[in-house]
Amino acid sequence: MSADEFTTPRRIGLALSGGGIRAAVFHLGVLKHLAEEGRLEHVTQLSTVSGGSLVTGAIFARAEGRWPSSSEFIESVYPSIRRMLISGDLLSFRALGLGGAIRANVQILFRRANILADMLRRRWGIELELADLPPSPVWHINTTCIETGKNWRFSREAMGDWKFGRHFSPRVSVAEAIAASAAVPYAIGALKLSLPEHGWWQTDPATKAPKTQITPAARTVHLWDGGAYENMALEPLYKPVEGLQDCDILMCSDASGPLGPPSSIAANLIRGRLASPRLFDIAADQIRSLRSRMLMKSIQQKEFEGYLLRMGTSARSFRLPSDVLPEFLSDEDSLASLNYPTNLMRISEIDFDRIVRHGHETARLTLMAFARNRSQSDTSEQTASGQAIPSVQ
Repeated sequence: MSADEFTTPRRIGLALSGGGIRAAVFHLGVLKHLAEEGRLEHVTQLSTVSGGSLVTGAIFARAEGRWPSSSEFIESVYPSIRRMLISGDLLSFRALGLGGAIRANVQILFRRANILADMLRRRWGIELELADLPPSPVWHINTTCIETGKNWRFSREAMGDWKFGRHFSPRVSVAEAIAASAAVPYAIGALKLSLPEHGWWQTDPATKAPKTQITPAARTVHLWDGGAYENMALEPLYKPVEGLQDCDILMCSDASGPLGPPSSIAANLIRGRLASPRLFDIAADQIRSLRSRMLMKSIQQKEFEGYLLRMGTSARSFRLPSDVLPEFLSDEDSLASLNYPTNLMRISEIDFDRIVRHGHETARLTLMAFARNRSQSDTSEQTASGQAIPSVQ
């Protein structure tokens, strides 16, 4: 697909889901395809959860606090992140080392999210403050506030949620915001964030404009993984009634893992996997399904231009000619990518290259399907969104 086959350049909003290192690598594949098409320059909104927050933080760190151009991403940012992810764990006893584990001691039991923030600074070089981020694209880092049960967001301009209030000059490190976004309930645990005493505003839920200056209800909040609220990172960019928010095209890269069989948190932690209690996993899977259906309905009804890029979607789902299929990942490799465990550990070169290729192919095939259907004036319900993927189950 050539760049001129894509739609007229407009403001692109990217929603990058959670899913640990698996999601980070899948999103890298999606971004690699957009960069090859010269589209990263048109990204004006970024909304991320967990693995999406991790990879976005790594991108900004590698680009010295800027959103990279398409050529810069391909030539330097992507290769640098690949080397980093295949070289070592982000969060594990092995990554801490014996001395680090001893120093962390009590924090390992009760403050693992704070350890993650420290590891993001030391191992990934994410030293930025929120204020250091560029004004464009606007990056929404999504977390879940335990005290309010709402979507607490961090950005360059503000932090907070509509119930607690918002602070419009947050002095928070990007590493802390990412760690909160990736703080899987119980596996990592909440990040405890100390808050400033002054500068809080009650905002209009619709416009987000400040209305009344308030005294915060507490001086600390506990922030969980944004996926506990909504793992697809859609809320800042898409609302079912209002449509798109501050963007013209929505691309949602969903690398959420499948709902697997029940297993104990302790057993998963020993294997390095991040897993919540079963009830959380079931609720998150249901929320994801409902969000996907609402999004796809809006896209199919042509309310706006949007794409849902689902990890695990095989090239066969795009109804390619049989002689072309061998050029793409097999059904088995697509499924293996989807089933890669949710963790923060080193990924092998083989797994990295397979998953990043899966993300790249999913983006490429989805956009090719859109261009093909558009040229053929195909208005069937399944492909009106520009996709040829199976309906959401």
